[in-house]
Amino acid sequence: MRTTAALLAVTLVAAQPADDARTLKGHTGWVGGVAFSPDGKRLATASADKTVKVWDADTCRELATLKGHTDYVSAVAWSPDGKTLASASFDGTAKLWDAATGGVKHTLTGHRGVVMAVAVSPDGKAMATGGIDTRVVLWDAREPVATLDGHKSWVNAVAFTPDGRTLVSGSSDNTIRLWDVATRKERMVIRPNAAEVRSVAVSPDGKRLAAGTRYGVVKVFDLATGAEVASLKGHAGDVWAVAFSADGRTLASGDGDWNRPGDVRLWDTAGWKERAALRHTGEVLALAFDPTRPRLAAGSWDKTVKVWTLPR
Repeated sequence: MRTTAALLAVTLVAAQPADDARTLKGHTGWVGGVAFSPDGKRLATASADKTVKVWDADTCRELATLKGHTDYVSAVAWSPDGKTLASASFDGTAKLWDAATGGVKHTLTGHRGVVMAVAVSPDGKAMATGGIDTRVVLWDAREPVATLDGHKSWVNAVAFTPDGRTLVSGSSDNTIRLWDVATRKERMVIRPNAAEVRSVAVSPDGKRLAAGTRYGVVKVFDLATGAEVASLKGHAGDVWAVAFSADGRTLASGDGDWNRPGDVRLWDTAGWKERAALRHTGEVLALAFDPTRPRLAAGSWDKTVKVWTLPR
């Protein structure tokens, strides 16, 4: 987003209090997924209460509750046209929802067990899911077209590159794997220093890959070569979430260690220096930037979502 550039000119060193953010309350279980709609007007949240909620991103008013999963909902993503929501669940399925009506369009079954992650391709024609069955499943519309085998443990995160040609998956087997979407072949394996990978995000220009790890470190890699670009330290707990701003100038990372409120840290991607720290009231499990303005949402173990409007 264009206005995020101004954020980088502001020096913020002290952690900001949680009441600087707007708080969305309504879920009765932890919130493990957050996603802004492409137009920035709606925010979708996925929760252990087995629901997906849709909120007005400006007023923070709840617009809809999507029911259909029979277990925790772990992740949520929008289609590029904003008409469809995709969700992943501990019930072993992914679902596609009509964002206008809240109805289930399709239920996707292709995993053997909990589905941890979901991502929709930039052109909206493909979807990927990752599960504790060690599988990455690539979907075309409503049908599985490929099962990508290679991971040896849970697949915690998936993300497409901006051109849609590469799928990135992060796993508890201490690896990140890059897959060619067209051939469905593994292109590269990245091993971030024997650390379990909790989260992944690709920069908007497709050049950088960020990974949150079990031991509180965020690793940044060159997506073309797999070389490590930066190792960002400062988190006290597992980094469950990472996200790039739409203009690529800011990387956000969120942590949690189950014993204290989590932190969200903002990093300047030009020099990989920390520029701000935001305090949540619970462990941070999910992050999403608004694609249209300097706004950041964080889902938490405490059943709430915080939404910060960042300095211009």
